Amino acid sequence: MLNADYRNAKARNSPQQVDAAGVQALLTAAAPDLQRFVFVSSCGVERQDQPPYSLLNAFGVLEAKQQGEQAIIQSGLPYTIIRPGRLIDGPFTSSDLNTLLQAKTAGKLGVKIGTGDQLNGQSSRIDVAAACVESLRHPGTINQTVELVNQGARPEVIDWGSLFAELPTVSRLA
Repeated sequence: MLNADYRNAKARNSPQQVDAAGVQALLTAAAPDLQRFVFVSSCGVERQDQPPYSLLNAFGVLEAKQQGEQAIIQSGLPYTIIRPGRLIDGPFTSSDLNTLLQAKTAGKLGVKIGTGDQLNGQSSRIDVAAACVESLRHPGTINQTVELVNQGARPEVIDWGSLFAELPTVSRLA
């Protein structure tokens, strides 16, 4: 019985259930006047066949995240999709190399953003969370997919307005 319960729980926690079906369920439940749907995806969703992303997608993680992204875009709701690189800084809850190494930025790296699934690198969970919150304050992030990695020297204060101002202007999909 325990093995069956474990398999059922594992199936409910699959990338397909969380990042594709779960996102679709959230969109279905969302109020039609929702001001913004912010989703954390992953760098590499458009490069699933290229290393190191092909390893990450071995269990369908990137494919499911891409399906979730597409559902969000097609929903008609205003959205911001944040695509971080490999997550670093705690909490360390997964069984991966990051947890083993306890990889941290120690707050020393700057934030670089981009579009088009071009960036590679690591992303501080703290900066990803800040980007999600800050994106709500900046109209230029509406209907945008934004990549985020930590690179270069870190300024005393991250100027999210300037970073988001660098994004290309996009028109809403019909």
